[in-house]
Amino acid sequence: MPLYISFLQNERFKMLSILNSDPLNQTKNICYITYPRTIALIYGNYDYPEIINNFIIKIKSNLDSKMEGYTNVKGGMTKFDYFLNDPDFINFTTYLINKYQVEYPTLFKNFPQRKIFSDAWGNEIKPGGSVNYHIHHTVQGILYLTEGADLELPELNIKISPKPGDYYIFPAQVIHGFDKHVGEQNRYSLIFNIKDYNSFNYANLMYNR
Repeated sequence: MPLYISFLQNERFKMLSILNSDPLNQTKNICYITYPRTIALIYGNYDYPEIINNFIIKIKSNLDSKMEGYTNVKGGMTKFDYFLNDPDFINFTTYLINKYQVEYPTLFKNFPQRKIFSDAWGNEIKPGGSVNYHIHHTVQGILYLTEGADLELPELNIKISPKPGDYYIFPAQVIHGFDKHVGEQNRYSLIFNIKDYNSFNYANLMYNR
């Protein structure tokens, strides 16, 4: 089945591009991709440069040596839960919930009762670093703090070319990664997972028995 992408509004935001070119009609900040299942890719820009810079400083100061080489990230990482209680991250997630609870209610309406941010961590990718192609079993979000290597989503035939403040949220089971960061500066991003509230509490209960 051929790839079909429909974009809703927002001509300003053009950080998504096709790996193997196909025409697309861009209009807003949610796009629906069929390949053959249809997914919603939410994207926008969090235009708060001072907060973006604060996130970078916090990542640099809180890299966990135990995480390096432990995951698909071939670079530095904070702990998986490092940003969960961070005031700047809470403000960012509140922004997302308020912005998308009408536009994308299946994920964001009545969020605190239905969903939870289960993980939130920072990545530092130095030149030559990479992220192995992988999937998440939850909804995943990425807030880019710098420019850097394009993130490829090969199933969807698209790549993401990050700018500071750009964010993307996509559903579970979407393969993503990149082979090598060829830039001269370190690449920083903040990653977060979203789970169903009940399943998150159940997993915590079982883990802590």
